[in-house]
Amino acid sequence: MHTTKMTEDRNVINVGLLAAGMMGREHISYLLNYPNVRLKWICDPDSSSVEKALAILKDNNVEIPQVFTKERDMLESLHVQQELHLLVIATPNHLHTPQLIRWAQRPITILCEKPVAISEGQVAALRSHSPTFQADIWVAMEYRYIPAINKLLQLLPSIGPLKKIAIRENRYPFLNKIEQWNKDINKSGDTLVEKCCHFFDLFRLISNSEMKSCTTMVHRGLNWVNYGYHKVSKSLCFQL
Repeated sequence: MHTTKMTEDRNVINVGLLAAGMMGREHISYLLNYPNVRLKWICDPDSSSVEKALAILKDNNVEIPQVFTKERDMLESLHVQQELHLLVIATPNHLHTPQLIRWAQRPITILCEKPVAISEGQVAALRSHSPTFQADIWVAMEYRYIPAINKLLQLLPSIGPLKKIAIRENRYPFLNKIEQWNKDINKSGDTLVEKCCHFFDLFRLISNSEMKSCTTMVHRGLNWVNYGYHKVSKSLCFQL
């Protein structure tokens, strides 16, 4: 059985980070705003991502964390088992479910990037394992914290019963990420999962009810050609 012990300073939060790519480094920038938070462990097989993450920490005169290239090594580390309080999962989408299943067995807090699953099979796996979870899990659905959304929620009681909610996003093409994994349906879950999950969350939040169905029209050909994500590489393999 894994136990988590607090450090001598009970106000200190020890953090581990899975993946130091674009989103991982964004989380690092947020963690730097809290003096009682210490990023003690980073796991990422991609050396360029790790170097960029460590550069951010060095520029801010922050203690350099221990770096792992294999998830199993971090998972089995005695120091991690005893001292980890918060785990941030910022890996490619298809890795979220298996990593949650592995790490949520421990009494820690987990902040997981959206989405937690990219397929019905992964949803079923999470439901199957969830009775054994000891972790408190928070999914990073950040759109609900946009100031305009907060203002809308404040105004809802004064505008009467809701009849229809419409959301439209005008955005640039998908960002460039390691090996363009976010353009690969088998890794991202496709646009409805990768991006529109934010809007599904807002529909639920604003209406205070659950969605039951979804219809969509897309023009994938405008965005999804010649990205090279089909090329085989080991960079995205978070090895156990």
